[in-house]
Amino acid sequence: MRTLYTTNSRLPYNQEYDHRFIKPVRHLRNKTLSDFADYMGVDHSTIAKLEKGQIAFTPYYQSKFKVAIAKLRVSNIELASVRKTLEMKEQRGYK
Repeated sequence: MRTLYTTNSRLPYNQEYDHRFIKPVRHLRNKTLSDFADYMGVDHSTIAKLEKGQIAFTPYYQSKFKVAIAKLRVSNIELASVRKTLEMKEQRGYK
């Protein structure tokens, strides 16, 4: 019988995020820009600009994003999945 969890595959407790995480996380929870803006406590136009990389994803926005993912109960496994997807897209040359 195979075990699903091994001690070698632990996920980092505090993961770092950038602007590329916003849209996939928002889509994971089926949230519109306005809905997600309410969770982050910023204007919906700010979310749109962050997603497009038009404004810097400063520590202020990082902290707001962490609050939003906590409120939406996004797990570390989901975030690791998003990270892996972003890495694969980058390797393949997608934006």
